[in-house]
Amino acid sequence: MQLYFFDLRWGDERFVDDEGIAHFDEGSALYYAQRIADKIGRDAGYGSLKVEVRSKRGTLLATVVPSVGRGRERLALVGRRYPGLFRNPADGAPGPATVPMSPL
Repeated sequence: MQLYFFDLRWGDERFVDDEGIAHFDEGSALYYAQRIADKIGRDAGYGSLKVEVRSKRGTLLATVVPSVGRGRERLALVGRRYPGLFRNPADGAPGPATVPMSPL
């Protein structure tokens, strides 16, 4: 097991992980970072969130952002009050064609 650190950044703020979490390999650590980004990225105030994954030696392995699906999930939750707003006029199904997306 190897120790990995998960630093959080959004806007001008940065929170450094001083404790770290042990994972079997880099893939497991990256999956964990994506879960962190998606979970925190649900909140509208954290749309610019980035999770930086570092090794025990301090080497930056990856920068992970919330997945596109989380942005759409956030818009869907906001749009529940206005059901017709997020419908695709062609087939009546929700779709990205009519959903204004802000870059994450």
